[in-house]
Amino acid sequence: MDIWVESFHPFSSVLVIWDARTHLEKLKEVDLIIDASECYDNKALTIELSNPLEAYELMDKIEKLGEPPVMGVYDKGAKLSDNIEP
Repeated sequence: MDIWVESFHPFSSVLVIWDARTHLEKLKEVDLIIDASECYDNKALTIELSNPLEAYELMDKIEKLGEPPVMGVYDKGAKLSDNIEP
């Protein structure tokens, strides 16, 4: 994922959601409408946001719903953190 974000989002803030298809209902609860047919058997969903703070706020909203997907925040191609370890 590091190479993907560095290559395709080098100037952006990105929230990466792993295995998003299994969490579509939770993502709808935070106003992320994702077409399941476009998600099919994805490994990761990348959401480009205006800044890292917005990515962390969205990640927090998703985590508050319980049993969140694995997520990571990237900014300008570099990984800042994820929700795997505190």
